[in-house]
Amino acid sequence: MADGYDYHFLLLAPGLQSAWFFQAARRYWQRFQPIVTDNWQLLSFIPPDKQVAVTVLARSDTVLFVQEQVQTQRANAKLDTVVADELPLMEAILDSRADAGLPFGQ
Repeated sequence: MADGYDYHFLLLAPGLQSAWFFQAARRYWQRFQPIVTDNWQLLSFIPPDKQVAVTVLARSDTVLFVQEQVQTQRANAKLDTVVADELPLMEAILDSRADAGLPFGQ
């Protein structure tokens, strides 16, 4: 888990194919080992006293929708979004984070 958080989720936005995880997020997952899901409702089952971070992988056409859904399920979650419309760009962003040891963006 990411430092300071009891749970770290990697949430795939609607419409992302499996390659967005298996290719783009492979090294990121190997480094930080977040819980991978496409079901934001899972966040509502985490006890309220636990610290939760959610890294969302999304394209520009779905990012606002997913951010809203996460905030509805877990208003106090640290929300970290990675937005890219191209798979190679998403892979480059996540690989950069893995190389730097930084699970979250700025």
